[in-house]
Amino acid sequence: MNKMGFCITGSFCSMDDMLEVLKKVSQNFDIEVFMSEHVDEMNTRFYSEKDLKEKIKEVIHKDIHTTIQEAEVYGPQKKLDVVLVYPCDANTLAKLVYGINDNAVTMLIKSSLRNQCPIVLGVYSNDILANSGKNLLTLMNMKNYYVVPMYQDDYKKKPNSVVACKNKVNDTIKCALNHQQYQPFLLGYKEV
Repeated sequence: MNKMGFCITGSFCSMDDMLEVLKKVSQNFDIEVFMSEHVDEMNTRFYSEKDLKEKIKEVIHKDIHTTIQEAEVYGPQKKLDVVLVYPCDANTLAKLVYGINDNAVTMLIKSSLRNQCPIVLGVYSNDILANSGKNLLTLMNMKNYYVVPMYQDDYKKKPNSVVACKNKVNDTIKCALNHQQYQPFLLGYKEV
C-alpha cells in the first residue's frame, strides 16, 4: 500500500471537510498525519485540540506528528509516495514559496521534496483571490506541487475566498502521482 503524509494546517472552519477527506484517502493509503503548531495547540469554536486529535486517531489508529524532529526523518529514511496538505491555509502557502521551515508540516514538505515526492495542496483561504493568490500561482509553477480544484465558497459575502473541492481530492492525487495537474483546477459553483 502506498504511503501518504497527510498534513493539516490552520483553516479551522474546514476541519469537518478534512475528516471526511482523511477517511476517504485512508482506504487507499497508509497514512501518517502531521499538524502545524496552531492546529496542534489551539482550541477553536469548531473543535478543541483534544477532540480533533481524537477524531483523527479514530481514523488512522496512530500517533499524530507535531514536531519538526518527527517530520524530518520522512525525507532521508521514511519515504512517502505523496503528501496531501488538507486544508492548506494561506500562511502555509507563503511559507512554502519562501522556503520557511518552522513546523512539522513545512518540514515534512521540505523533506519529501528532496525525493521528488508530489505535494498536493487543498487550499482553503479567505483571501486567495486577493493578496495570497500570488503565492498559490508561484507554487503552481514550481516542480512537484499540485492543487486540488477549488471554487468560490461564498462569492457574495466573501468574494476573495476559495475552498478546495473535497470530491476532487482522489482524482488530483492520481494525477499528481503521475506528475500531472488535474484539470480544471478552477471550478464553477455548479461543478462542485
